[in-house]
Amino acid sequence: MASKSSPLQGEVWLFDPDPVKGSELGKKVRPALIISNNAMNKGPSGLVIVVPMTSKNRNIPSHIRLNPPEGGVSLSSFAMCEQIRSISKERLVKKLGKVQRSLLVEVDSWLRDLLWID
Repeated sequence: MASKSSPLQGEVWLFDPDPVKGSELGKKVRPALIISNNAMNKGPSGLVIVVPMTSKNRNIPSHIRLNPPEGGVSLSSFAMCEQIRSISKERLVKKLGKVQRSLLVEVDSWLRDLLWID
């Protein structure tokens, strides 16, 4: 099993978001796609940047579909690009799998659109 200290970009991990505040996404363990680069993931901050996932199709264009078994998911799932967040590696529970490069490229494209900086 992969070590919590060295998750890699493109891996899908279960993470525990509790405790949460206000309208933050949380309250249950859910999968998340690791999107931070491997230098950050191995660095001293103890953080990784993730895109949380849901099994609910809300027909939001920035939700990227993963079909089983990609990423180790057992249900059709959606990476919610607008929910990007950094989390402590201590919140990581279990590695599920890894996504294809093409899915990471699609997530990257959405993040660039959502974070458009002039």
